[in-house]
Amino acid sequence: MDFEIRIIEFLQAGRSDFFDVVFQIISQLGSVLGVIALCAFFFLRRSNNWFWYLFTYGFVNLTVRIIKGTVQRIRPFNATDTILNIGDAVQDFSFPSGHAACATAIAIFLAFYLFSCFKGKWARVGIVVSCSVYVLLVCLSRMYLGKHYLTDVIAGVLISAVICAIGIWFRKFCQKKAKEYLARREANEN
Repeated sequence: MDFEIRIIEFLQAGRSDFFDVVFQIISQLGSVLGVIALCAFFFLRRSNNWFWYLFTYGFVNLTVRIIKGTVQRIRPFNATDTILNIGDAVQDFSFPSGHAACATAIAIFLAFYLFSCFKGKWARVGIVVSCSVYVLLVCLSRMYLGKHYLTDVIAGVLISAVICAIGIWFRKFCQKKAKEYLARREANEN
């Protein structure tokens, strides 16, 4: 755990008012604000992905909260006097990072949707790189702000990625079953 504290101390060593504001904004994009923005994007695009995203994100959020309550790891800024709590006050536990999990879910569902819109190799590479950078910046912001350890953000990303993969599989499974049902119904009517 000492190496994780050193990582946060290293990030905070370059602290400035500018970085404080930038990382707080980035951090907010990996929270409910990001969820609302993605749902609004899906609504504007007249995509039913908003339902599947919220359904899956609900499981991500629930899983993170259950693990936080079970593990009860204290926040880095409470663990040592050398780490600052920059920004908003946080009352719950550290492991896993809810912001990292949320950002990962946003990135996966956005990439999943954009892959259906853009078929070109380089467009898809750009989508993956952009979404990965977004998740990385949210994770870095959580450590810079003194809210999470490295293992907290890694766990948040992994938990979310697994649940999102299951959610996407479940979506495809439901769509397949719905098509089969409609085909049987149409065959019975004829």
